[in-house]
This record gives sequence, structure tokens and C-alpha cells, in this order.
Amino acid sequence: MGPRVLLALLSLTAAAVAQPPKITSFVNSATLDTNFGPGSGLVIYGTFTPHSAGRDYSITVGGQTTGINVAADGVFILATVPPTAPPGAQTLVITYLGQASNPLPINLAALAPEFGGRSVTIAGTLTPPEFSIYRPFSHAALNGQYVTPVSQAARGEILSANISGIGADFPPAVTPIVTVAGETANVVQANGSAGYATIYFEVPNDAPLGIDPVIATVAGVASNTAGLPVGAAPAIASVVNGASFRSTGVVAPGSIVSVFGAGFGSPDNLAAFPSTSPSGVSVLFGGTPAPIFALAGTVGQINVLVPMESQNGQVNVTIQDSGGTSAAYSATVVSAAPGMFFFTDPLVPSRHNAVAATANTAWFSMPLSMAASMGLPTNCSALNPASVCAQPAHPGDYLQLYVTGLGRATVNGDPNGALLPTGSVAPLSGNPLYQTVLTPAVTIGGQPATVLFSGLGPGFSGLYQVDVQIPANTPVGDDVPIQIVCGGIADSATIALANK
Repeated sequence: MGPRVLLALLSLTAAAVAQPPKITSFVNSATLDTNFGPGSGLVIYGTFTPHSAGRDYSITVGGQTTGINVAADGVFILATVPPTAPPGAQTLVITYLGQASNPLPINLAALAPEFGGRSVTIAGTLTPPEFSIYRPFSHAALNGQYVTPVSQAARGEILSANISGIGADFPPAVTPIVTVAGETANVVQANGSAGYATIYFEVPNDAPLGIDPVIATVAGVASNTAGLPVGAAPAIASVVNGASFRSTGVVAPGSIVSVFGAGFGSPDNLAAFPSTSPSGVSVLFGGTPAPIFALAGTVGQINVLVPMESQNGQVNVTIQDSGGTSAAYSATVVSAAPGMFFFTDPLVPSRHNAVAATANTAWFSMPLSMAASMGLPTNCSALNPASVCAQPAHPGDYLQLYVTGLGRATVNGDPNGALLPTGSVAPLSGNPLYQTVLTPAVTIGGQPATVLFSGLGPGFSGLYQVDVQIPANTPVGDDVPIQIVCGGIADSATIALANK
């Protein structure tokens, strides 16, 4: 028997056993009522073929057909009203392998915006009503983690919410309006597709603590009311290297790290150093307040200096503010966790061009096209050394790399010497020089580079300067890899090199 004959027989067998589905009722999957619009979610109850696949079904409303989301073992079907279905009195039909169900009437409004929030179990019963209190909302700064009574939203935090039932045309001409406890919230962004949208909004700074009612209005039509748990304590999502944004949860003494999370309050303070409590917000490493460089609470980020006195091992990172203390985030302190500061190319976002300057200048090594896209002059030889410009460096040149995470720094790098006190800056005069106890290894284009100096940049705290010479035999190009290794941890980026 040939394969085509076998496929034909299998097709005939499937058609023979396919039974028309039967619909008994349906409700809006978000609101459990009978308000529907184009793009609304549906829970459809009836009799369906057990163990069937969702791809074998389709739904037709008002002459418009689309697939379904889930076929739940003959008990119910999760589907979506086709976003292009016309408003008014229509009929709903489910089709399984070409067999159409009985039609049921459905009335569609032009718009019926609704927050999601409920789910359906495989037994066909809906979850308890209180499930809808928190499910629609997610912490934008916590990698989409749902807002719950345990992980509450914070005042000033940006949340995301999914809304369906909004028709085929989104975004509408007017930005959706979101109110929290009756107060209009700042809508930061609204991303949409046919029938569905994700709205990002900021919880008002004076939102009441507790379960706040939230309503979204799209083109003048109000959604259902969803409950939002609002608390006061901040929350930490991650702690990463402040230069590379890598090495999650791994930090080194004296390094700049970025703490991401929610509920960090406002107003922002982007020049806080050496304060350890700008706007009443503190970051503690094992109970020790850390100097804060920048508090950007409105976007959920704090740049902070890991105390130079931190000892290797596990440390609990917490945030304190007027609302309370966050849950502890466990980080690992190691001797070094290097990260290179980098420029991002506006034309090539994947390019991470290291912040590397020709020695004793402000001339950065980067492709000419990238310099032009950033508005930087490229004729460095015609400028004085203090003028910022960018062009490819050359094999044999001396470079200054700017990194963080190289660990303890003492006068002359003496392992037993006194540390630069946390919150202080290295002397601008360079007298004395605070050098790293550990010396990093640097390769450029795969070639080992000679490290001439590794220490804190004069006049800075947390910012390290590594002086190297580019090997004479290094290959040239716009994206020559450069890597730094210290304490067994590596970071990499690229620089641009050209022949003289």
C-alpha cells in the first residue's frame, strides 16, 4: 500500500468517526457574563469529541472564522470571537473536521473591553471568583510576574494588563484611559493587535492601600472592574552587573550593580552618590547601607555601589523605604565579576562596543558608521585630546578600558593594604593610585594584550580603568572581540580596529 493510499484511508476513517459538535451555552471567559465584542474570549460548553486536538476545530461568528485556543477533552472549548466579526445579532457555530455544530445566537457590541483574570480547569468548572482580583495585572519590572495578594503592586509602579474584546482596529484614535480607585493613571504604552491589547500604566502615587478597583476605557466604552492589590513594600527582581547587565546575582566588592524591581518610589534622583538614602530609599547588603548612584524608581532601577568591605559568600540584598522592607534577594559575593561598559549602536542594536578610549584622550574606538549614527565627530586627529570623538583604533595603540566589578582596590594593589573606604572616590590627582588586588587578563581579537594598569579611575568610585596595549598582530574590523577575565569570570564586547 502506497503512502498516498494510506493517507487517503486515514482521512476517510477520520471523517467517518467525526461527529458534529453540540453547543449548549457559552460565556465571556473574562467576565463570566454574556457581554461580547470582537476579540472577546469565550468558554463554550457542550458535547465535543473526546481527546480531539484544537487544530481540528474552528469557530465562526457573523461569517468570520478563526481557530480555537483549547479543546478540553470533550467538556468545553476555549475560543475567541473573530476580531473582524461584525457587531449586532450574529450566530456562533463550532466546526470539527468539517462537521458543523448547531448554531446559537450571540449579540456583539462594537467594543466590549474586558480584563482577563479567570481560568478554566480541565473538569470544566471555573476557578473561584476571587481569582480575578489579581490575575489581569503583571509587574512590568519583574519580568511579567503576576500581581497577587502576596506580590502586590506598589505606588508609582508600572504594570501591564491584557484587555480583549476591543475589535479589529487597535490602537484606537484615542489612547485608552485607565483609572485606579477612581483616579486616572498615566498610560505609558499601549500595544495592540486585532481584538487584543496590552496596556502599560503607572499606579498613582496616592493610590489607596488594599484592593483597588481598576477600569479601562477604550474609545469611550468602559471595561469590567478588576481588583488590584496595592501594597507599600518594594520588591527586588534581579541584581546585575551595572556595566554589562550580566552576572545576575553575582557581585564583587566595590562594583556598580543595577537593582531591578518595583515599588522604589519617586521622585527619581539620578545624581545621588554618595547618599545611602535618597528620597528615603536604601539598599542594604547584609544590613550595610550602600551608596546609591542613581535612583530611577519610575522605571524600577537603582544603580548602587557594593560595599568595598563585603566578604565573599552569600549576602541578602534588601530595599527599605517608607512602605517597609522588601523580601531578601540572595546574591553571591565573589572576588571579581568584571563587566565592561559599552555603547549600543543605534543602527545595529546587537552591537556592544566597549567604552575604550585611546590612552590619555576621549577618542573612543568604534566603527565610523556607529560614530556617525551617534552624532560623534570622526576626525580625531584634528581635535585636542579632551574632545570627544570616535574612530577605529590601530594595532599597537594603547587603550583605556572602563569596567566595573574588579573587586578590592588598595594603594599599589597591596593585598594587605587599606581599602578605599566605601562612599569615597579615588583621589583625582592619582596620588595615591588605588590598584586592584587581582590583575585581569585581556584579549583583543583572540590575542593576549599587555595589561599596564588596573585600578579605580581617579576621581571615581566603582569605575575601574584598565590600560592595555593592542597586540601588533591583532586583526582589524568593525567588530573585533575584546574580552576581560578576572577572578574566573569573563565579559566580552567589541571594538573597531583599522590599519594605520
